[in-house]
Amino acid sequence: MSKRRLLVFGATGYVGRYLCCRLKELGHDFLAIGRSPKVAEFFAENGIPFVKFDLNGNVPIHDVIEGKSSDVIVNLAACLAEHETPVERFFEVNTIGTYRLLEFARYIGTSKYVMTTSHKVYNDVDVPAGTLISEDVPLKYRGDHTPYIISKVAAENFVEYYNRDFGMDGICLRLTGVHGYGEILGHLTADGHYKKSTFEIFFEKALHGDTIEVWGDQSVKRDHVYIKDVVSAIIAAAGADNARGIFNIASGVGYSQYEEACVLAKVFSKDKVSSVVCVPEKPGLKHGYVYDISKAKSMLGWAPAYADLQVAYEDYKQEWKSKKFHNYHKIKSDEAPLSL
Repeated sequence: MSKRRLLVFGATGYVGRYLCCRLKELGHDFLAIGRSPKVAEFFAENGIPFVKFDLNGNVPIHDVIEGKSSDVIVNLAACLAEHETPVERFFEVNTIGTYRLLEFARYIGTSKYVMTTSHKVYNDVDVPAGTLISEDVPLKYRGDHTPYIISKVAAENFVEYYNRDFGMDGICLRLTGVHGYGEILGHLTADGHYKKSTFEIFFEKALHGDTIEVWGDQSVKRDHVYIKDVVSAIIAAAGADNARGIFNIASGVGYSQYEEACVLAKVFSKDKVSSVVCVPEKPGLKHGYVYDISKAKSMLGWAPAYADLQVAYEDYKQEWKSKKFHNYHKIKSDEAPLSL
C-alpha cells in the first residue's frame, strides 16, 4: 500500500496495537484512537500518536478529531461476545458505533472505510463436511452469542447501505478466530474470573512437558488466522482503492485439535516434549469450519503468510518471549493463562 493517512478507531484493543505498530514501521501517517487509558502508555513507549475517545460516549467525534483529514478510516472498536456484557452494549458499540463512524467519514470526506467483523455470523451455517464457507452462504445463527452476532450483521448492513447510497468504498473483514500472543481465548467475567480455553490449557501442558489429552472426533477441523495475517489484511483493504463489500479473512486451512496440540508440544517444549493422546470418547468439538478466502486474495491482493501452524507458533513464541503486546484485561492472577 502506498503511503496513506489513516484514523484507527478501537486502536487500544488487541488487533489495534499490532496494527498501529505495523503502520508505524511502514511509515504511514496515522492517529490511534481508543478508549483505554491503560494502553496510552503503550503508544507513548512506541512513539505512536494517540487520542482517547469512547465511541459509545456522548462527545461528537469531530470535536475530538478536529481538523484531522484521512484517506482511510479503520474501525476496530467492538464489544466481544467472549466477555460478560449487557446485550444493549453490543448494539451501542458494534452497531450504532459503526453508524457514527460512517457519518463521520462522510463529514470529513473520506470514502474508504475498513471495519473488522466476525466469523460468528456463520455460527449455524450448515454446509457439507469439507466445503469451504464463502461470503455468499446464507447466514444462520442461534445460541448464547446471537445478540452479539445480530449487532455485527447490522453493522455490516450499515456499511453496505453507505456503499450503495453514498458511494463509500466500505469493506467488512469477517475474521475467523484470531490466534497470537496477547489475545485471550477463554471466558472473562466482569469481576476478573477467567476460564481458560482448550488452546490455553494445551499451551500450559506443552510448557511443562505434561501429557496433552485431546478429546472428541479429530476429523473435525477449524480454520484460525494468525494476528499478523489480520494486520496485513487490514492494510491490504485500506489500500484496495476499488474494492468494497464483505471478505472472509482466515487461513483457508483447517486443523484438528490434535494437530494443534502436536505443534504446540514441539514449539513450546523445554526439557520434555509433551505426549499427545487422543480420547475420542470424551466430548470435543462438535463442528468444524474452513473459510473460502479467494475473494480477499483476488480483490484485496492479500494472502496469509502464517497459514502453516509451525510458522505461526514459532512467531507466537518470539512475541510471547518479548511480551511487547501483553494483554491489558483485568484477570485474577491465579487464573491468568501462561500464554499471556
